[in-house]
Amino acid sequence: MKGCNVAIAAVLVAVALAAQAAPPEPHADAIADEILANVAKLKAADPLAEPMAFWDFDGTIVEGDISTGLVRDGKEVFPGLVRMAIEAGYSPVYRGKEGADLFLDVEYPRFSKIGRWLAWPLIGQIFHGADAEDMDRFCRRRAEETFTPWVFASSKRIIDRLAAAGVENYIISGSPDIFVKPSACIAGIRRDRAVGIRTGAAGGRLTTQIVYPVPMNEGKVEVLRETMQERPHAYAVAAFGNSYWTDGPFLEYVVSHPLPGGAKGIAMMVNGGTPPARYEGLFRCVGQKATVGGPAE
Repeated sequence: MKGCNVAIAAVLVAVALAAQAAPPEPHADAIADEILANVAKLKAADPLAEPMAFWDFDGTIVEGDISTGLVRDGKEVFPGLVRMAIEAGYSPVYRGKEGADLFLDVEYPRFSKIGRWLAWPLIGQIFHGADAEDMDRFCRRRAEETFTPWVFASSKRIIDRLAAAGVENYIISGSPDIFVKPSACIAGIRRDRAVGIRTGAAGGRLTTQIVYPVPMNEGKVEVLRETMQERPHAYAVAAFGNSYWTDGPFLEYVVSHPLPGGAKGIAMMVNGGTPPARYEGLFRCVGQKATVGGPAE
């Protein structure tokens, strides 16, 4: 009976979102059309082709950040999974609201000043000792409740159109894997096609061990290659990001590798601003505001 209630609630949420969803921006269908035209060329040249599209998560699929939430004008619009998981008791280091405030307002910014390669992996490490399956269930439930309305309408439109045409959508994110996999459902992407910064597990409990490659900057290229290896007919046809620093390298990789049949990889940069000289003219630079939960503010 409980499972039925959960299913009914999910349907009601979907209906409510559909009723108030803002339409995607015009670029969504234009870019999807362009990608699918290239997929058609690719499949004509290689009938066994397995086209793949690779997505960043935070700021690309969902407005804000699944780890740290969304803050506007100094006010929290919604919390991230860091706060929610700390307050739920999953961290042995930080406890309750005070612990979440300490980490997010003081310690994480301090580590970020030292370097992103230290700060970003640390987010997952502070939950060492947590029961992996229990935390996964918690994160999925909270992701569905909190982040679903904040999925960009244009990103969801492209994801759905590509999936309907047989393109496999993947997420490569700099958020912790323990957040990314259970949250992938809000975009309609399978959890086994979602990768974040991975930490180890032993005896069903999370550890502080970092599993390489780390999907940040050039590390995202390594994860992309890792995903495609041993699949001789796998081709990266599209890539999507929102940061030139962490996403630029894997977007560049996709547009720089020729595909059979004269097809070309396409990359879209969301709300990224003016591109650095290295990337000038390579990406489709677009602005996105509308979310599936309502019109742009």
